[in-house]
Amino acid sequence: MASASLQSSALALVSGALGAHAFVAPPSAAVSSARGQAAAADASIEAAMSAAVGAGLQPRMIGGTGAATAVAAALATCLGTTVARRRAAAHGIAASHGRPRAVNVAVAAEEGEAGAEWSGAEKFSALTNAVPLKLDNVAIAKILPHRYPFLLVDKVVEFEAGKRAVGVKNVTANEPQFTGHFPDRPIMPGVLMVEAMAQLGGIVALQEPVSDGKGEFFFAGIDGIKFRRPVVPGDTLVMEMELKKWRPKYGIAKMTGKAYVDGQLALEVKEFTFALVRES
Repeated sequence: MASASLQSSALALVSGALGAHAFVAPPSAAVSSARGQAAAADASIEAAMSAAVGAGLQPRMIGGTGAATAVAAALATCLGTTVARRRAAAHGIAASHGRPRAVNVAVAAEEGEAGAEWSGAEKFSALTNAVPLKLDNVAIAKILPHRYPFLLVDKVVEFEAGKRAVGVKNVTANEPQFTGHFPDRPIMPGVLMVEAMAQLGGIVALQEPVSDGKGEFFFAGIDGIKFRRPVVPGDTLVMEMELKKWRPKYGIAKMTGKAYVDGQLALEVKEFTFALVRES
């Protein structure tokens, strides 16, 4: 166990490294200077980390942007994270879920594609022009009993009656679950992703030819669930549910489903079991 004085010395080294390199990224052409400061910060922080580890301390990751992010990633590097994250932090970029959270504008300008053509809003908006609309939010609300903040299907873009459906959930930062899950790193809870898929399944089951829409549609079981990637604010969760078995005598439905973000599988469920309960 390290002595209190040795721990104090290590803490002082870490604090000094943090304070000495709490620089603000230059707004224009001082890119080489920024890189130099970042490299110096890395060296100082690694030395401080070595002293801290020798003192028996366990420094933890810190959040933030700019220098704080560079420092956080450098500390994480000393604990064994990837060199790629360290280099990204030296350029003022905090990697999260494969996309930058904060960017050093000067470095980004230097390293961006030279002469890249500006696309503009119209071009990006046109990317979704070919996506059909089968049911909008108003039509969905006439089928499902759910309402804000628990109506988790925004629209249906493909529908085969009595068989399957493809629906969309737009994930936004102002949804209440992100207040606590998690404040510094918002991630859509897995149970809500499953719920969104279940609601899409309800859109299939609460219409002809499966049922007349009367009664309540409840979860009865779930099996073989696998989460493949996190879903965060700004993502578009595209879900597909397929009816595999329907027992009208008992009101039991079996479904399977998958959900994607940017073409990547985010969640898959081998089997949903639902029960349609009618009022006697």
